[in-house]
Amino acid sequence: MPDLDRRALLGLALTGGVLAGCSGGEPEPAATTATTTATPTATATATATGAPDAETDPSFVPSGLSSTQRTVYRYGDHYRQVSDLWLPTGERRDAFVVVVHGGGWEAGYDRRDINDLVGDLVTRGYPTLNVDYRGFGDGGGWPTTFTDTATAVDLAAVAATQFSLPLERVCLVGHSAGGHLAMWAASRGTLPSGAPGADPKVEPALAASLSGVLHPSVAYGEDANVVGLFGGSPAEVDDRFALGDPSRRAPYGIPLWAGAGTADEVVPYSQTQFFVDAVTAAGDTVEEQLVDGADHVAGKDPGGPIVPLFRAWLEQRLA
Repeated sequence: MPDLDRRALLGLALTGGVLAGCSGGEPEPAATTATTTATPTATATATATGAPDAETDPSFVPSGLSSTQRTVYRYGDHYRQVSDLWLPTGERRDAFVVVVHGGGWEAGYDRRDINDLVGDLVTRGYPTLNVDYRGFGDGGGWPTTFTDTATAVDLAAVAATQFSLPLERVCLVGHSAGGHLAMWAASRGTLPSGAPGADPKVEPALAASLSGVLHPSVAYGEDANVVGLFGGSPAEVDDRFALGDPSRRAPYGIPLWAGAGTADEVVPYSQTQFFVDAVTAAGDTVEEQLVDGADHVAGKDPGGPIVPLFRAWLEQRLA
């Protein structure tokens, strides 16, 4: 790998909603609905009309899996207010992975955006919870994208009880905007009382980011997606960035992993570098993997160069 200036790219400005490309070009899903096969509340809630039917739409089933392996936990009326638990058909690893999708925190992308990674993890024996949340423009933004993510992640506690999964061996991982939310969710235990997402029911043993937006306070102030998520720029709503920027939430107190490609034109790898420097300075243990020539989509591709590095770390940490 060439000698990379760990500060030169921090000033790279991404304007005009560049993060809209986080999904790697998948078509937008249709408007909204999921079927509840399990619910964390006593009464199932109604779903929005005109939504994709997750029970019958095959695009909600990751390749290599069957809908019979899925249990859906609903926490709201919107079709994206669910967490899909996928269980291996054979032997299960003694671990529990919670996955957060990307897509620029936009309304146009849902949990299907990370299906390839989910399918890969489940076929390798990992029970996996694929969480979803509302994006800005469709009920999301500040603080609801954060509170949705927190609630969706906390459903891992319900799933762990129902299926005897190891809640003390949870790894949170996400790609792109999902890398931001996964790492933020891993820091919820240090949020002040009353902050969005405070008082978590699930505190992970590990957390990882795949090409994530890990320092939105820097270089993203003019990015329409970041402004859409936080409801303003860092200069306007710095108190929100202080709570929702993963680089400003250290120390985490758990092992961390952060990977990105040097050819990523959607989220610059300087975001990963800044995060690694910040958490290391705070005393955290973090493994950084910068893959020469890898682009943004490679961050979520099980057959690409980044995901196998994450899997190797996960297996080592949870051996």
